Amino acid sequence: MWISRNLVPKKPDSLVDTAAANCGINTKLSAVSGSGKGQCEMVNPPGIVSLPGKHNDIVIIPTEKGQLCMGVRMPYYEDNVKPGEVLIMSDGGAYIKLANDGKVYINGQEF
Repeated sequence: MWISRNLVPKKPDSLVDTAAANCGINTKLSAVSGSGKGQCEMVNPPGIVSLPGKHNDIVIIPTEKGQLCMGVRMPYYEDNVKPGEVLIMSDGGAYIKLANDGKVYINGQEF
């Protein structure tokens, strides 16, 4: 009983952790989570390159080869985005919205 409790490595309660992003370098960034500080590699959809801003709340998953950042926890934009729409935003305030009616908005201007 003592051996099984003290010598066998304990599994974490959850494999997913959240962290505060520190700084982005290429596709890697520093993250500080409850389990420590380290480098994360970003996982983005194909064709999209994105790094979280400093202190964004990111979601990380540990793997055998290191941590992966799966994305940034975003606040819910109830007034700006309807189900099925897409909103792409920068930390500086620029945005592109793909609306359900087929319209495209860039910084509020319809195209």
